[in-house]
Amino acid sequence: AGLTAAYYLRKQGHDVTVKEALPTAGGMLSYGIPAYRLPRELVQEEISVFTQQGVKIETNTRVEKPAELLKEYDAVLMAIGGHNGVRLPMTGSNLPGVLLNISFLRQASMGEETGMGKKVIVLGGGNVAFDCARTAKRLGAEEIHVACLEARAAMTADDEEIEQAQEEGIFVHPARTFEAITGEDHVTG
Repeated sequence: AGLTAAYYLRKQGHDVTVKEALPTAGGMLSYGIPAYRLPRELVQEEISVFTQQGVKIETNTRVEKPAELLKEYDAVLMAIGGHNGVRLPMTGSNLPGVLLNISFLRQASMGEETGMGKKVIVLGGGNVAFDCARTAKRLGAEEIHVACLEARAAMTADDEEIEQAQEEGIFVHPARTFEAITGEDHVTG
């Protein structure tokens, strides 16, 4: 949203600066969608169109006090993206070893340590769940399962995404209920 707004504001003749907290512009395109689905070169090509039009991009620039920007700029648009995952409301969801989807994908995109083990279960049946499972596969997890509440026909992930995951050796378990995540000092089950 931020880059799109910047592009159209620039086309209308405004001087536009994008302040990006992360090392590369693109938000969720660069850090939330795995590179195997959206190659980073394509994202950067799109962003170069914006910069060629005169949009200035400042990376590694987290804005802590947006109101202070009004001292330097005429207007401020906050387009902070969906960078926070949601913990499932169940016992054990705060245990070490329970990873949040968006954080996991961002860390993987940045080449950072994710905390992932060799045996992984992803709880959820949408495209992001399959992004996590398939990313875990690419990071070297040896056994990966995806389990969700929905029946197979009601899963929100694209059929192609589910089929490709299964072709990659990821086990899919639809129509499952989760009661708790077990463990004391770390996830055990």
